[in-house]
Amino acid sequence: MKKISLALVVLLPLLFACQPVNDDTDFKDPAFLQYCGRLTTKSVLPGTKASTSAPVGTITSIELTESGFYAMGTVVDEAGTVTYRTGRYGVEGNVYTLYGVGTLHFNNSASGSVSLIFTPMYGEPQQLPADFLRPKSTNKAFRTWNVEKTRITVKGFTVVSADFNGCNLAEIAEFLRNNGNKAPEDVPNLSVCNISLTGTDTMIVGYNDNSALLNEFSLNGNVLTYTWEERPMGFTFITEEAVITYQDGKCLLSIDGWIENSTTSGSVTFVLSPTD
Repeated sequence: MKKISLALVVLLPLLFACQPVNDDTDFKDPAFLQYCGRLTTKSVLPGTKASTSAPVGTITSIELTESGFYAMGTVVDEAGTVTYRTGRYGVEGNVYTLYGVGTLHFNNSASGSVSLIFTPMYGEPQQLPADFLRPKSTNKAFRTWNVEKTRITVKGFTVVSADFNGCNLAEIAEFLRNNGNKAPEDVPNLSVCNISLTGTDTMIVGYNDNSALLNEFSLNGNVLTYTWEERPMGFTFITEEAVITYQDGKCLLSIDGWIENSTTSGSVTFVLSPTD
């Protein structure tokens, strides 16, 4: 398990545990359950670098979530750095329209090698060899969730808590600083809009600028274990696992942890609602 930076404290890794509540909330099936999966055109893992031989602009992977969101990874520099953008998609037969990007055409009926035709909005069709992975399992957690509210609790010399509408990173970092806790001054003024958990074991954090971060997870019952690429923020919240619970049509996600090299502990709890 890798360390989670402060920026990620208010992004995703602190999203996944909660005090025991009723777990009998039912949700209708996500609208795109029969179409979702992962397309991979290069052997890269979410959040890692592609082969340095991959040219800038290479599409490395496209996650198609159960709720009709996509996250497309592309190589952005000669070092092979991959970044992700997210948005909505629509499907008609074997043609996927990635709104704001273009279309995909491939056989989506089963996992395996596919002949993928990608047509950008302003360009010619490109044929790409790819692998398509259908979801390995289903779970009511596997969908895209809107971030409605965030509660932050920090336990240092005193205990302070605050509730936030949504999840704005700069706003939460300011709250930490104003209450005597270290926090970087350069936390971006971004908001986490949604979180997707997929049946291909990928977790996607979507931001209000259409960027995204991806990582891998496993789910055993309500216990979620995840890994994340370490980022050098200098202020980390350490954790190893999280728990997902439900109440009154919402998904409640929180986690307890502690700040590295410090006696300060804390928790983050999110109230999430399904996007579909």
